[in-house]
Amino acid sequence: MTDTIVTNNQTLLHVNMTNVTKLTQTNYLMWKLQVRALVDGHGLVGHLDGSQQIPPSTLTTNNVVSDNSAFVTWKRQNQLVYSALLGAISLPVQPILSRTTIASEIWTTLAETFAKPSRGHIQQLRDQLKAWNKGNHTIDEYLQGLTTRFDTLASLGKPMEHDDPIENILDGLPEDYRPVIDQTKARDVSPIIAYVHERLRNR
Repeated sequence: MTDTIVTNNQTLLHVNMTNVTKLTQTNYLMWKLQVRALVDGHGLVGHLDGSQQIPPSTLTTNNVVSDNSAFVTWKRQNQLVYSALLGAISLPVQPILSRTTIASEIWTTLAETFAKPSRGHIQQLRDQLKAWNKGNHTIDEYLQGLTTRFDTLASLGKPMEHDDPIENILDGLPEDYRPVIDQTKARDVSPIIAYVHERLRNR
């Protein structure tokens, strides 16, 4: 749902991101796709990527300086997008945005933080994959935790080999799933993740 705000003959849009999964340290790729699609759907993507030119704050006519109403409208709309973005970001991530003042600065800062293939970031993701196990998670939660990290590595230009994700999935399962583990490992050709997911859910 998006609220339309009309003030002083200006129409502003308040983009509701309550249904957007909050950004964490591991889900940037899917979060970015979801948020960009939502904002673009309302014709406001220029506030994210900076493609919408910022109007001058004042206008000079016959040597008389006055406030520019176009700038006021831009600023108000940008702050609504800025606020919506912050609301869709988890508390542990928000501190890196403390120096941002407009929506495009949030967008750029997040891209520089999560979309650059730094050695430390890639190693952190790989360590998280090794440590992730089913534990008390449902099968869907367990698989989502893994596939989110698989996708992030791929977005950073470091995709895993086809067999490796399957090995990660099987290694984090408890003995209750031994029949599925053995059946999967016995296959001549490594299956796709969807196949393993289905077998685990049925189990």
